[in-house]
Amino acid sequence: MYLFPGTIQSITMKIYFASVILLIFISFQSFATDFPRQGNNTKIEVAPNPTEIGRKIAANVSGRRFGWRYQKVCTYYGCLMLADATGDKVIPEEMIKGYDKFLKGRKKPHHGHVDYNVFGIWPFELYRQTGQSKYLDIPKKLADDEFKNLQKDGLTSFSRFWVDDMYMVGSLQIQAYKSLKDTVYLNRAARQLVIYCERLQRENGLFFHRNDAPFFWGRGNGWAAASMTEVLINLPAGSKYYPALLSAYQKMMKTLLRFQGEDGMWHQLLDDPQSYPESSCTGMFIYAMATGVDKGWLPANEYLEKTLKGWNALAGYVNKNGEVRNVCVGTNAKNSKKHYLTRPKRTGNFHGQAAVLWAATSMTRLEGIK
Repeated sequence: MYLFPGTIQSITMKIYFASVILLIFISFQSFATDFPRQGNNTKIEVAPNPTEIGRKIAANVSGRRFGWRYQKVCTYYGCLMLADATGDKVIPEEMIKGYDKFLKGRKKPHHGHVDYNVFGIWPFELYRQTGQSKYLDIPKKLADDEFKNLQKDGLTSFSRFWVDDMYMVGSLQIQAYKSLKDTVYLNRAARQLVIYCERLQRENGLFFHRNDAPFFWGRGNGWAAASMTEVLINLPAGSKYYPALLSAYQKMMKTLLRFQGEDGMWHQLLDDPQSYPESSCTGMFIYAMATGVDKGWLPANEYLEKTLKGWNALAGYVNKNGEVRNVCVGTNAKNSKKHYLTRPKRTGNFHGQAAVLWAATSMTRLEGIK
């Protein structure tokens, strides 16, 4: 069919204006999902969807070999955290299968070190979610074993004053408190963290890996942020430890805002923007910040946009198989900047799987804020 030139021009203009309108609509939709929509009875909407990403990681984890190492146990705990926040029934079943299978292969977990005893957070959480007392025996023994022998300052003899210990000790003792409702465990956790803050936290709010390893290692600071968050969730405001711990937490969060990269990620060395963006520390910081906004410890007008930016960036590091990219491998403390800068990064490493599960859980809960 022959069309006159005027007709062709008219059709071309209509297509042009339709394209412009479509682009405006797409841009608006992108903007709307990147920032919270708040108002009366309107929930914050988080994109990419944290529940979907968390479930993808949990599925990846449940398909791998279960074990006792702390980074694996922290990941199983993260799976259970997500299940608790979302009401998921499948994830706990997989974690129970993994735990039962593990015990059949090894009757007793390792103990006698903070990295071993933290194993207890897994069965403690299984007990909390199932109510089955068979999950209590091993973790209670591990929590009590940790404080069987004390230093002169009253801390566990396992204390090394590595920043990692804040989570390994704090998380186990707070899980014991949540399960057993005995304030002995609550006060152990709070006191341990307060003293670690006094000795390792610097004036800017960040933590050295160890006093003789004076570097602001990303995941080391992530352990500190996550541990303070978990204890503050459960620590009454009337506790003698609460003001000091909340102050240390808020001081740290304020500085972390300054060190967040333009892309939303935090880096292997927090004060070195040339070091690589690192997923495990980013996940831990998002967990701490999102929880702080949720609980009212941090002002939403200062932290919410940064938290959303971090989550949007971090979600891009999760591949289609539920594996987290750019995860720093296990790292010993060392007085060498090069040591931290050259640590290899892996995909699917459990340090990252755990941290992103924690972040996904906190972002899922954040969606419920009105």
